[in-house]
Amino acid sequence: MGRAEDRISYLPDPVLQSILTMLPLKSAIRTDVLSKKWRNLWKYSLSTATALEFGEEFANNQSAKDFVETVNRYLSQNDSKKLERFRIFFSPFELFASEIARWISFAAGKGVRYLDIDLSQGFRNLVDGEFTDGRSLFELPSSLFDCDSLIDLRISRCFFFTPLNLTNFGGLQSLSISHSNINEEMLQGILTECSLLESLSLRNCQQLGVISITFGILFVICFGAFGRACMETNLSNLFSLEDAAISSIGAYSEPDYIYLLPGLSHVQTLTLCTKALVHLHLSEQYQIELQNLHELQLVLTSMTDEDLTCFYTFFYSCSSPFLDKLFILLPTHIDDPNEEKYWVRVLNPLSPDDISFDHLKMIKVTNFKGSRNEMRLVSFLLQKAAILETLVLVLPAVQEGNGKETLVLRILRGQVLLLEKASPCAQIILHEFGEDDGLNPTHVEIYNDYSCLPDIPCMVTG
Repeated sequence: MGRAEDRISYLPDPVLQSILTMLPLKSAIRTDVLSKKWRNLWKYSLSTATALEFGEEFANNQSAKDFVETVNRYLSQNDSKKLERFRIFFSPFELFASEIARWISFAAGKGVRYLDIDLSQGFRNLVDGEFTDGRSLFELPSSLFDCDSLIDLRISRCFFFTPLNLTNFGGLQSLSISHSNINEEMLQGILTECSLLESLSLRNCQQLGVISITFGILFVICFGAFGRACMETNLSNLFSLEDAAISSIGAYSEPDYIYLLPGLSHVQTLTLCTKALVHLHLSEQYQIELQNLHELQLVLTSMTDEDLTCFYTFFYSCSSPFLDKLFILLPTHIDDPNEEKYWVRVLNPLSPDDISFDHLKMIKVTNFKGSRNEMRLVSFLLQKAAILETLVLVLPAVQEGNGKETLVLRILRGQVLLLEKASPCAQIILHEFGEDDGLNPTHVEIYNDYSCLPDIPCMVTG
């Protein structure tokens, strides 16, 4: 066959420039090597761009100095009067603190609406959420708080000065803060000034000890490893709350889930961690109705006999009759099934007849290794989900393949296909980590944070 004719390159430059404005900046820059016709066309895309994103892919294979120089060069070529979106993924190097502040001022000066200052690049211990590179939090410049155009703000690894002046944040609808010095007083100031706030995410904010939200304007709330004394967390009267994620993995202390969960009775999407399941089990006669729940994500840090018992107790104690999507994130390691961690009386998770998933259509289990308890978990779900359509099992990531991944995949598939299932139409899919199956939880950031906790050298079956 002859080589296909390149008709696109014959289009007029203004048309090509218009096409490039629709591409991500890095993709537009790559067209520079296609031919002489394309050379430097991307610069027009840069000069008129209203979305500038210098994320993980952009930062790859660049030194900190090269990254700073590249960002500065690109910003100097941007002539747009308005910015819709601006994102930086970097590390809070003290040497480049003034440059980061200048980037924020640049975006604020152009009336940015979506601003993401993610300085979480660095050596992070995912178990406790801490960074090990020894760098201090980046001190947010005053220019950020002068910006009155923001509707979505994401801040990571940054320091807030007090007192906070948030009078310009009246239009803010979504706020995400992680690895920050925010405390109770700052949070209450945010909730008071940001009257249009619909989405709030607080993660790894270790100075945040008490959380009190008592009015029903929030639709999304995510707390992850968020404080030191969270027994006083109060989420009352949040009848409009639709989306919640609560994880105390890596936290110095844990929230009182028994007190917290009633405030989540109206949620449609919920993420919980192992500790929440343990708390519910140890409370014995506790019952909660989750009548609106459609999507549930469970982040499990271990898979012992006790964990299976707590998993069963959750569905017994928390009625969720309309659940249709279930995501389970398993640990990458294999636990001793007999290990005792919580002093839980172990039950047979297959015995209860009063648990059923009448509306559950999709289950995705990540880091599936085929251990005894993982097989029992999958068997339990298959037997209880009467109208299940899809079960996806994702193997854990392996740092260096040993050539046996395909064989392991075959063995696991064979074992799972032998399991009894209530839904004759259920399709069972097994694939390696990283393959895109198009099925991701709403709280995908939590999924990404914990899905690759320390890689295992090989996969084990049995």
